[in-house]
Amino acid sequence: MVRGDTTGPIVQVRRRVRAGAEQIFDLWTKPDLMVRWMSPYPGAVDCKASCDLRPGGAFSLVMSSEESSREVSGTYVQVDRPRKLVFTWIGPLTNNVNTLVTVELNPRGDETDLVLTHERLPTSAICEGHTRGWGNILDHLADAVSRDFLD
Repeated sequence: MVRGDTTGPIVQVRRRVRAGAEQIFDLWTKPDLMVRWMSPYPGAVDCKASCDLRPGGAFSLVMSSEESSREVSGTYVQVDRPRKLVFTWIGPLTNNVNTLVTVELNPRGDETDLVLTHERLPTSAICEGHTRGWGNILDHLADAVSRDFLD
């Protein structure tokens, strides 16, 4: 879903994931797990990740495919384990504009509703690209939990 408002275009992607909120939070915040699924490209995942998980702490990602590479960095704004993670997101594909991502995790029995909202994107074209990228990223996350590497 894409909508516009006074802060610019917004991407919002929803998924129900077959895992608990704690497990999904770990996927988003532990570099050794992030590298297994964090990629905006379909197909194989190739990612390098680092993070300092605390408000004000930084993270960086290098996500690659055979054709391209994406470098992104940011700072954690809010860390509310296991319900909410808010961080800035900046890189060449945001025109080096500091954007804001919120990941909300709502437990539903043995599953979790994940809502990702990406705000402050500078243009509609950038919004469309991030809609595709986040869709692929969340597909990889769902595949990762189905492969049971969280145990």
